[in-house]
Amino acid sequence: MLKKLRFVFLAAALSCLSSVAFAAPKVILDTDMAYLNDDALAMFVLTQADNAGMLDLIGVTTVGGNVFVPEATTATLRQLELIGRHDIPVYQGTDEPLAGFRNMREEARLYGMPIFCGAYWDFSHDDFTDLSKRSRHYLKLNNVPPYGYPETRAKELPAWDFIIESVKENPGEVTIMAVGAATNIATALRKYPALAENAAGIIYMGGDIDVPGNATAAAEMNWFYDPDAIKLCLSANWKKQTIVPDDLSRHIRLTQAFYDRLAKNNNNSITKLILSGSKTFTIDEAQYVWDVLVPVIFLKPEIITDLQERYITVDERPGLNSGRAVSWSQQSNNDIKTGKGFPEGVRKADIVMGIDATAFWDFYVHMLTFKSMVY
Repeated sequence: MLKKLRFVFLAAALSCLSSVAFAAPKVILDTDMAYLNDDALAMFVLTQADNAGMLDLIGVTTVGGNVFVPEATTATLRQLELIGRHDIPVYQGTDEPLAGFRNMREEARLYGMPIFCGAYWDFSHDDFTDLSKRSRHYLKLNNVPPYGYPETRAKELPAWDFIIESVKENPGEVTIMAVGAATNIATALRKYPALAENAAGIIYMGGDIDVPGNATAAAEMNWFYDPDAIKLCLSANWKKQTIVPDDLSRHIRLTQAFYDRLAKNNNNSITKLILSGSKTFTIDEAQYVWDVLVPVIFLKPEIITDLQERYITVDERPGLNSGRAVSWSQQSNNDIKTGKGFPEGVRKADIVMGIDATAFWDFYVHMLTFKSMVY
């Protein structure tokens, strides 16, 4: 019902079009959601764009990475409730990597302690997570969730089946935004190999392309969590494959100015929720915007200042380089257009290495602060 009440954000522009209806791009957000983190803020941008008719957020799928799936599902459902978007369906995926959970204690002994390892680290005990004791159901978590349990329920259909069905029902129309580990999408590809060619495309937040890793010295967190999954995804025949890497995130830093701008336009449930949590979600914890870059770049690609086309893969093997991104650009002995000289089975992607930061912040704040009639 709520989707029928969308405020037409682009009404003036759309009124100039012919009688043919504007076909808003369909989007699935695949996320390792937490509370008021970069995943949540990315979701808020998408719900606002959905309200405005700029896109159709057809569902959110939860996956491992920052947290395990039960925690991600609770956080997703509850935050959607808090902003009045009970209508957006949520589907649970898996937090177990394709090759099984890592033995982080043994890896730390062999390869050194990780910089950050997401769900593998138990902050309450300041030690690696005991996987046998992790939460197994989103309504029965080990710790009481910050905003309570949701009243809305997750859908019974597994995340990968929802992704498959959505693409089959809407060939060439669905864009997947993968801002956690790629396990759900890889599982969908294994079950339905034609997924990539029948989707509109995929856009990842992940990978450290030309900089050291943020999970280990070699790897970015999302790709470190399930390197087998991201390697499978990167090698699929997507119509359009875009990567927003950690390289870019390091140049777009969150400051107090962001919260100050929200406070001046604190007029909807999203801004009120973000500002209510700012006392616990400190500026030090929020130094990077990471996942928010994905929906903003998707909605406003003209802010891109450096887009590089490269062939890319990931080292999935256990060891010091597990999860490390490896890429190739145009050189004298290879050719980007034809694929000549690049490794067999490796495909190309557009990698966003630079954006107009001022334009990013202006659009981002605008998307969070405009008031829609659904509130």
